[in-house]
Amino acid sequence: MSDLLECVAELVECESGIQTNESQMEALSAALDRASPGTDPAGFLAALDDPKQRPLLLGRLIDEVATQETFFLREPRELEAIDWHRRLAAAHARGAAEVRVWVSACASGEEAYSVAMLAAEAFGPGRPPVSILATDISGRALERAVKAAYSERSMRDVSAARRERFFTQSGRQSSPGELLRSLVRFRRHNLLAGQAQLADEAPFDLILCRNVMIYFSAETVDTVVTNLESMLRRDGQLILGASDRLTSSARRLEDIVAGAITGEADVPARASRKAQGGRRERLRKPLGRRDRSDTPIVARAIEEASVKGALEAANRGEYPAAAEKIERVLVEDPLNAEALFVRGLAEIAGGEPDSAVASLRRALYIDPSFALAAFQLGRAQDIQGDEQAARRAYRQALRTLEREDDRYEDLLAGVGVEDVAAACRARLSASGGTASSMRARDR
Repeated sequence: MSDLLECVAELVECESGIQTNESQMEALSAALDRASPGTDPAGFLAALDDPKQRPLLLGRLIDEVATQETFFLREPRELEAIDWHRRLAAAHARGAAEVRVWVSACASGEEAYSVAMLAAEAFGPGRPPVSILATDISGRALERAVKAAYSERSMRDVSAARRERFFTQSGRQSSPGELLRSLVRFRRHNLLAGQAQLADEAPFDLILCRNVMIYFSAETVDTVVTNLESMLRRDGQLILGASDRLTSSARRLEDIVAGAITGEADVPARASRKAQGGRRERLRKPLGRRDRSDTPIVARAIEEASVKGALEAANRGEYPAAAEKIERVLVEDPLNAEALFVRGLAEIAGGEPDSAVASLRRALYIDPSFALAAFQLGRAQDIQGDEQAARRAYRQALRTLEREDDRYEDLLAGVGVEDVAAACRARLSASGGTASSMRARDR
């Protein structure tokens, strides 16, 4: 790896939060050539010394590396769980006439228009009392969002009835009609900049930031979530994507999933659990290859409480304490797949991907159907830079997902089978495996 190209990668992460692992360096080099043809890393870095060229060059490079894989009604369960009438009642209570929404990292605009469409359906005829700000770091993506001419690929999940009501057709492209366009405005924004770039905006009732943080480090995630919080009303709601909730070790994301930051009982991640009558308080009996039926009930309860306590310690960033709790369990039960899974999580969060791979592989050896362990194994291998192995792990997770497996909500509060599947697909999409994987797709 070129030291100068590594400097470019560090600059991209500093400016945008987007990480470039070792396996993506060839893609970064190709992106650099597209952004500034004929310029090598040394020439590019030198050109940045010119204050007039710097914003333009950085903007072009970020346009090239920012993945813009999106389509209408992506992961609809989270969007359809929004209680628009409750949001409006809260706005009216403080004297506001409409619900203020921020769709961050909107890419080419499909998500912003999807939110507008669902709001219009929720409020019935006429213009809904909703104002939507949609932002993205990529100027090129925003140009496409403003143009709003979408291919059939982007529209594939939009029903015929919705197309007829909300869109106009021109050849093979569809465009949002006047109603949707009137609800959405676009502007450029860097999630790392936070409130500074939105100083003229009032706090929002609803903020969506979905499937973006999978490209960020844990430290960057913490910064971004703090920035999002600063723009959210006290009684507002922050919606993150399934991939973001599953791929981050940041404690703030655990809090958001549990509704602690927003104060909401109807955060999408919890909504499905509420509909199912609530989540059981204890972990399911760990799966293993030996019959545990002869284990005393009290001993099993202590063991399961230890696994849960270790997970809670890891979420607090107390990795040595988490490891100590897990080791106590594994001394008594070395075939406890859930304990090995939690140890792997703590090792990922603690910056030990090699150890995490070993723990998670052992968990899968004990229980090959443990799809959540396969997903986290993929994460650890991503961090190692072993893209091929990571993709195999994500595919294994997708193959072995079982809807009746309750470990997802037990081990990671508020996470369901659909969330794990969506996260696997997002990671497979993000690691395209070729130089084109860092380019905006779905154009």
